[in-house]
Amino acid sequence: MENTEIARVFYEIGDLLEIKGGDRFRIRSYKNAGLVIEGLTESLKRLYDEGGEDNLKGIPGIGESIRAKIIELLTRGKCQYLEDLLKELPAGMLDVLKVSGVGPKKAALLYKELGIASVEELRKAASGQKLRELPGFGELSEQKVLKAISELKAVSSKFKLSVALKYAESFVEHIREVRGTIDVIPAGSLRRWKDTIGDVDILATCTDPWAVMDHFVKHPDVKEVLSKGETKSTVVTKIGLQVDIRTLDKKSFGAALQYFTGSKAHNVALRDRAKRMGLKISEYGVFKGKGDKWVAGTKEEDV
Repeated sequence: MENTEIARVFYEIGDLLEIKGGDRFRIRSYKNAGLVIEGLTESLKRLYDEGGEDNLKGIPGIGESIRAKIIELLTRGKCQYLEDLLKELPAGMLDVLKVSGVGPKKAALLYKELGIASVEELRKAASGQKLRELPGFGELSEQKVLKAISELKAVSSKFKLSVALKYAESFVEHIREVRGTIDVIPAGSLRRWKDTIGDVDILATCTDPWAVMDHFVKHPDVKEVLSKGETKSTVVTKIGLQVDIRTLDKKSFGAALQYFTGSKAHNVALRDRAKRMGLKISEYGVFKGKGDKWVAGTKEEDV
């Protein structure tokens, strides 16, 4: 479990306590803990693995109670306190808080007055002009809520580069544990350093593809295995980030790295250029002549 996911747990605890009308000091302590953890440059998991609880002491803003919950998350993958809070309130309340402009106080009001406990219920209430009847809302507020819900759906599958990068590094390190692994490199939009990432693509060369795939799907942050094969597997992490891995022959690794890094427009332009030069290009290499003689692909520079 990475710092981002641990921080999210403490943000959620703080939000749920605020919806319930909990103590301000406790709410602030949980949200501050989330900020501290999210800003750490070192992985809490790595610190704990290397030195146990002692390595987690002395972090500003992290007291004994918070530290115990961090250890629980690192060792059990869940926080019982958060699960208990979720039993008291509908789980959809956390999704409502993701709508821009709807904070814990407004979410509590919406739940108390209109029974709104999901984004879909919020959309229906705003479309039905029911929000304008509540204190602090109005006709303009309804329109803003509908717009925010539309924007939320558009970006719900996107992750910040910093978040995706940490997970990519964790998966790469995990895959390198497999004997016979030669190269492991993230590609796609992550390698292009896009601000937001839809999914993580990882390319690997190895002597035993099935061993790599078996180990890949056993990464501790994997929530669901969507597919598993000798050359490609896909998983979804606990935060909803999709991670794909492809195993390749070393001979075509450079060509695949170029192909799976470039955007669609880039690859189209490159294929057109290759065609004008009497060449063919794919993720398997660069080919020449009627017999499709392989001429490059081991290294990206060769392509």
